[in-house]
Amino acid sequence: MNKKYLIPLLALLAAFLLQACGGRQAAWTDRMVPGKALVEWQFSKDGQTWETVSVPHSYNAIDGHSKSYYRGTAHYKTTLPRVKDGEPRYLLLEGAAQSAKVYLDGELLAEHSGGYTPFWVNLTGKLSRGENQLEVVCDNSEVLDRIPLTSDFNKNGGLHNPVWLLECPPVHLDPEAYGLYRLHVSQVEVTDNKAVAKAQAQVCNATAAAKEVNIVWSLTAADGTQVLSENQTVSVGAGASAPVSWDFTLENPHLWNGTLDPYLYTVSVSADADVAETEVGFRYYAMDRVKGFYLNGKSYPLRGVAMHQDKDKKASALWKDDFDADYAIVKELGANFLRLAHYPHNDYAFRLCDRMGIVVQTEIPWVNNCGENAPEAYFENIYSQMKEMVTSLYNHPSIVFWGMWNELDSWGNRPGVLQGSLDTRRVVEETARLYDFTKALDPSRFVGLTDDSMFQREGYTELKADYYSENRYHGWYYNDGNFWGLADDIEWIQQNMGVTNLSEYGVGINPYCHVWDPADIVRDRTDSLHIEEYGNLAHEAFAQQIAQAPYLNFTSIWVLFDFAVASREEGFVDTDNGYRFVYNNSRKYTNDKGIVTRDRSLKKDVFYLYKSWWNKEEETVHIAGKRLRACPAGQDRILTVYSNAPSLEVVSNGQVIRGSAYTGEPTGVIWRFPVRMGSKTTTFRVQSPSGTYDEITWEPIGDIQIPAF
Repeated sequence: MNKKYLIPLLALLAAFLLQACGGRQAAWTDRMVPGKALVEWQFSKDGQTWETVSVPHSYNAIDGHSKSYYRGTAHYKTTLPRVKDGEPRYLLLEGAAQSAKVYLDGELLAEHSGGYTPFWVNLTGKLSRGENQLEVVCDNSEVLDRIPLTSDFNKNGGLHNPVWLLECPPVHLDPEAYGLYRLHVSQVEVTDNKAVAKAQAQVCNATAAAKEVNIVWSLTAADGTQVLSENQTVSVGAGASAPVSWDFTLENPHLWNGTLDPYLYTVSVSADADVAETEVGFRYYAMDRVKGFYLNGKSYPLRGVAMHQDKDKKASALWKDDFDADYAIVKELGANFLRLAHYPHNDYAFRLCDRMGIVVQTEIPWVNNCGENAPEAYFENIYSQMKEMVTSLYNHPSIVFWGMWNELDSWGNRPGVLQGSLDTRRVVEETARLYDFTKALDPSRFVGLTDDSMFQREGYTELKADYYSENRYHGWYYNDGNFWGLADDIEWIQQNMGVTNLSEYGVGINPYCHVWDPADIVRDRTDSLHIEEYGNLAHEAFAQQIAQAPYLNFTSIWVLFDFAVASREEGFVDTDNGYRFVYNNSRKYTNDKGIVTRDRSLKKDVFYLYKSWWNKEEETVHIAGKRLRACPAGQDRILTVYSNAPSLEVVSNGQVIRGSAYTGEPTGVIWRFPVRMGSKTTTFRVQSPSGTYDEITWEPIGDIQIPAF
């Protein structure tokens, strides 16, 4: 064969073989890990029948979207290469849900309780025998001594985050002391004029002799230019370890300035031949209970969404390309804040936030439960998961807020159920302890909590925190049709608690459920109809109240994407004309408060409300209710449009029929246009002076054959 054809053919064959093996190692390559991702595994629920899967993987990827999903153990196994005796090797599991036991050739090496935080397993000296079969047994059974116990989200099982095999030289940087990046960078003092910081790592000497180890520290600018460096020498005994640190001051730093300018430096440390590095963004911030959030000395209101790590047909086992696509939607929305709930997400999500300039709250999954019969092991697990979260994610400039808990209220706390009735005294006591514990781990960030009781539980007004978040669902779980009481509730919290956040707000929205009669735009208490027009009215009211509450430190819509919940049977009736109703069981077992569908195929109307408000770089014109395709002939209608255009006009059949009708409300993006439905199918176009437009087509109801419901 001609050589000029051979090389491309071999490259094509290699790519094919990598894909055929499920090989997506390249998708997870990262400077964080001096090793490789363990992608190919054998998987079994019973330990007898095996299939090949690629990790990340969840064994609830399909049955999670159902009335019940598998809760129990499952097995993953793979073969590790043999190495010379004593060569350091470590296993890093970024998330094994909800607990894991790790075996090598049948020997139990490690156990871990907690499905969302990374942990390490030291394999040094254990890969020079046998076939080195690694097995991880995951278990997502319900247990009383692990968080989360009960939750309004599925507790998926599996290796749903990447698994790595670290290959280190004999003298290396300890992977167990300082988290994923093997070093911490603490920002001691940051101003416009200087950044004072401290970098820390730990050197291990796995040889049989003491070593003089050359340590090189470096700070590099975004363009690759070295800004600062320092050489050190440290003596490390045989089989011992030693801490190393670097105190440095950067004059006139280029600050990490949110979405406006998310500038990143790189800090690296080498110990002889081993190198670790991390991106860092220097910034300073403050909260004011009256004026809200400040970034680098300037007012910077945080407005965004909450997110679960969840996707249709994947559950929580998202890949790099899934995260990239999801965060492209965040960028399109124009959000500058994310609440990554109700657990720490994959580390790659935080790297994206760093690079996009998104400010983040992340939290441990202490949700719902603090019962009077809660075992001490339950609280020990809370502290363990907090330590792992903070240690692993310590360097990310995007993270400003650590969350301690969410909705410790009546959920799952009842006599005779699981841990029994809510123990408010224990909530207050443990919150104070956990606050101090977290501040000791990281004094530089804010530590807070998320309530849903208006702090009306006994002792809750005395809760110890830097900020107080509240989840409010006016017009949904209470106050049907009245969305405007939200402002009064949040103002009460601000006046009585301190720095206040609106951490969840929203309503269920089925984008395939519509009505044309304004009298029918109501909250359906059977929960079968989640009418999109009702959701639009709700979010319009919420947005206007938020726009008039500058003291709100951060706000986050619940939620960006619909997500699976086995206990929810709601929002399952579709109608595109308000007359023909169709039961659609595929809508069940989902929390549909998202502003984008779970499969990411459709952005709901209110997505464009917030995009118009937040994304100033892109002109938006969106007609709400486009999926409603019928209404009575001759009826006066109101076109609602979400747009950040300077002016709009409505055109039908080539004729301008109505000029701009901006409503003057505080967001500046809600427009209303009176129109009349004709006797024939009618299309209305709404357009801006620059040519951005949207269209809606209505059919007269008399033209449609309407079957009985």
